[in-house]
Amino acid sequence: MSHDAPLIPPQESIALDFNEALGLPPSNPPLPRRDRVSLFPPRAAVPRPRSSSAAAPFVLRPPLEAPDRPSSSSADTVPSSSTVRPSSASTNRSRPPLGHRRDGSMATCGKAQAQCFELCHNIAAAGDAVAERMAEYSTVVKHPPFGFDGLANELLDVCQILFYIEAGLDEAVDNVHPLPLEMITVLERRFRAAQADFKVLDHTVSKWLDNERRGAVGRMRRGLVKVFGKDGIDKMLVSLQRHRAELKMSALMFQWNLGSTRIESDPGIGYISLNSTLEDSNLRRKHESLAFVTADDRASLSSGSIYRSKPSSRQRKTDSMLHEPMPQPPGTRDSRNVPFSPDSTSGESALASEFGQGTPATRYTASSSSSHDRPDGLDEVPELSPELAALVADIIGPALDTLTVDKREADASAMPRRRPRSNTEGDKVSSKHALVNAIRTKDHRLVSQLLDRGVSPNTGPDAHAVNETIQIQDVESLRLLLLYGADPDALDREGLSPLGAAARCSQLCAAALLLKYGADADTEPPLEMERPLAVAATINNVRLARLLLMYGGDPNQPTADGDTVLISCIGKKTPKRLVETLLAYGANPNDKNHDGKTALFDAIQSARVDIVTLLLEKGADPNLPGPKHMLWPATYQPPCLEVLLAHGADHKKCPGIMELATSINRVESVQMLLNAGVDPNAKKDGVYTPLCTSIRDNRGDIFQLLLANGADPNLRASEYPAFKCVTHHREHFLPALVAAGARLNTPKGILETAVSSNNGQALSWLLDQGLDPDEKNGKGYTALTSAVRDDREGFVELLLARGANPNVRGQDWPVCIAVRHPAILKRILETLPEPRAFKGVVEMAVVANQLDSIKLLLAAGVSVEDRNGGVFSPLTTALRERRREIVSYLINEGGADVNAPGEHLPIVKALRRCQDEEHADMIDMLLDKGADPNKVYRGWNGIMQALENGDAAMLARVCSKSGVDVDVKDELGHNVTEIAVSRRWEEAVNILLANAIKTSEGVN
Repeated sequence: MSHDAPLIPPQESIALDFNEALGLPPSNPPLPRRDRVSLFPPRAAVPRPRSSSAAAPFVLRPPLEAPDRPSSSSADTVPSSSTVRPSSASTNRSRPPLGHRRDGSMATCGKAQAQCFELCHNIAAAGDAVAERMAEYSTVVKHPPFGFDGLANELLDVCQILFYIEAGLDEAVDNVHPLPLEMITVLERRFRAAQADFKVLDHTVSKWLDNERRGAVGRMRRGLVKVFGKDGIDKMLVSLQRHRAELKMSALMFQWNLGSTRIESDPGIGYISLNSTLEDSNLRRKHESLAFVTADDRASLSSGSIYRSKPSSRQRKTDSMLHEPMPQPPGTRDSRNVPFSPDSTSGESALASEFGQGTPATRYTASSSSSHDRPDGLDEVPELSPELAALVADIIGPALDTLTVDKREADASAMPRRRPRSNTEGDKVSSKHALVNAIRTKDHRLVSQLLDRGVSPNTGPDAHAVNETIQIQDVESLRLLLLYGADPDALDREGLSPLGAAARCSQLCAAALLLKYGADADTEPPLEMERPLAVAATINNVRLARLLLMYGGDPNQPTADGDTVLISCIGKKTPKRLVETLLAYGANPNDKNHDGKTALFDAIQSARVDIVTLLLEKGADPNLPGPKHMLWPATYQPPCLEVLLAHGADHKKCPGIMELATSINRVESVQMLLNAGVDPNAKKDGVYTPLCTSIRDNRGDIFQLLLANGADPNLRASEYPAFKCVTHHREHFLPALVAAGARLNTPKGILETAVSSNNGQALSWLLDQGLDPDEKNGKGYTALTSAVRDDREGFVELLLARGANPNVRGQDWPVCIAVRHPAILKRILETLPEPRAFKGVVEMAVVANQLDSIKLLLAAGVSVEDRNGGVFSPLTTALRERRREIVSYLINEGGADVNAPGEHLPIVKALRRCQDEEHADMIDMLLDKGADPNKVYRGWNGIMQALENGDAAMLARVCSKSGVDVDVKDELGHNVTEIAVSRRWEEAVNILLANAIKTSEGVN
């Protein structure tokens, strides 16, 4: 690899003139283009590139391969203090002494160049100190001054440029590249201008901090300053923007002439803290990789960094938004050889983590990375670092894949430890934030440097550094924290321990590392938090669970939900090895959870016959209720049932289990239980038998199996088996039942049951068996009366044809029930020898409002005056129910007597129920047929009812039809005129007297 800077090719159309870039007049007349040389002359001649075309301009190229910087030491060897800038608490930012460079370099470079480097270093340190104060101020103030975020962003951009220029000057001195005196002069002038503005900004920020620290008085003073004065933020913002623009080309010069891979710059603690604060508040603006490239430059930009690390796929989109690429000289480049091309990976380094998918880009250092390193989803999976692999090699491997019990005790004192070389950053809050931010970005180098400077690895519960490493799956950072004394059992603000976090994330390597450093595998967690072993078992992580058991995890510990570890891990997809491991380390298979369940119960419900077998072999009690006897749930899983019965499960402790197996249609379970000697007639809950259940569920295979094994066909359940066949339309089972000895006439009433169940096939089959069609059930119902009641004309016809007697009373007399169904009544009357024997049947037909049935009955010779119960006549019932058609038929075609009393006299009943206009015509029908309103029945007549109604028009109509007998008296001895006078109804008196047939003496 060449160690020389690139030449500026001849005939370059836009070759860079550094005096022009620095705003200087040319010190000598410009040479012809063909004689121009590089600013840094090479130590060996480098062939000049030739253009492929005469018209094509020559372009400035970085070196094909820049020499690598010395590799950083391993994490166990803490880098020197010069690698990271110390806190601004010190006056000057530390740097390596110049004496470490090879002899004669300073003489070659010149005193002016060395002084310029010293000045740049001091100015960068001053800017870093101001950045740290601004970061501190932003953490204590609730409402920063207007424009504070813009000022902080400008300060970070200027500091980033200064860091880069400082690294460039340092590289120039190291490689003996002298700079022109004019350029050094301009740089010094710009540095001192920036220094003056940094002092002003430092004074302003210090004043802000003092005001905040003074409490209410300081905040009041700050408010007065806002009202009556200006903070100078606008002026300072303009100054910083000017410095950024002036220093921009200087930084580009070092990049283009030294190559970015030869320039690495370390940001200070202040820069890191302020940058992370702005990013946490989403105030860090989108900026270029060195924060000074203009929009016009972006067309030719690629990527560059001060610190580079390969990003993970999930971070590339964010990084590409936050960090835009470094500029390149105009012209074309070969992206394969250019360090800043999109496909370049030169200069990028990352320490590996076990589970990382590439190290994420650093968020809290001034860095960027290409978003085109490799396609998403194809990230590399780095191997463990040698130090980490050595620590966990004895436990992560085949030892976790065996079933041999291996118990160990952690010896934390024998683990590697390291003390920080200094405590310069130990007490600062910003340093702890910087450590957490470095962990989040997986910047192992920065983590190591911060810890070596005294930053405590125990950052507190709010920003828990150890749990952060586990959450982002960065085991290397975890190793560094433990190396510097992190507490492996410290809880975060949610009460989560590092070992618990490792269990949640299934990080075996992290858990192994924590256990070896003394983490307690069985610490009592806070309320509603799970122990690590319970978490590992629940997620079925066999190796992690075994690791925790090796280091003292209690296999019988309760979980937060009240389960045992063994119970919590059992499921449909639980690895058998996990259960074997827990049992091997002493888990009790008979322990119950808060619901009374055992591990065997859950294994049966999960249909895990392999785990059931394992638990029984390891001492699980098959007869221990947990919460019910194991045979009950095993009935659903025939393989598990077979294993339980083979291991001594007692079916006598489960009366009714055969019925359960039948009800869930498990013929295999039924067969197993029968083979085990279970009684096929045993009832469940004292009611249900297996045979009736098989009939109900139409399971012919189980039905035949039970009958073949001695099931009783006459044993009653909720009903008898033969009745069950009829009610559930399983008549195809009846022949088998009868063949097995079922008695169809015990109990009686199976024919009525067939009619009530509307089962015609069963009714025909039963009649064919010779059963009596007039047989009554327990309630006294016959098949015929039930068929009439339910209007099943076909059943009536079948029963009558098979000899059913209509004179046999069931629920009622068949003819009385049949009046509701004229068609059935007609069939009944055909077979009924004397229908007049059934009193009140016509009145029943009136109540049923069946005029056709009335006609059939009258035609059959039943009297129209036949009273039901000796009281209710058909006519009075028709008037009461306001059946106009039936009233008309009875008094016209039926010949009913309009003056024959029923409930009362027909005219009285009509005046009571039909006085409204809609039904008044039925009163006229009665009057027209000769109804006498003067006739008295039980001390009352029609005239008195008309007076009672108070309707003068109706009273006049009734009186005009038949006249008024004023001598008729009621049960109290009052005649109609006296009744009218007692009611002070003069109009009624006049109507009565006007239609009086006789006038009583003494009436005026």
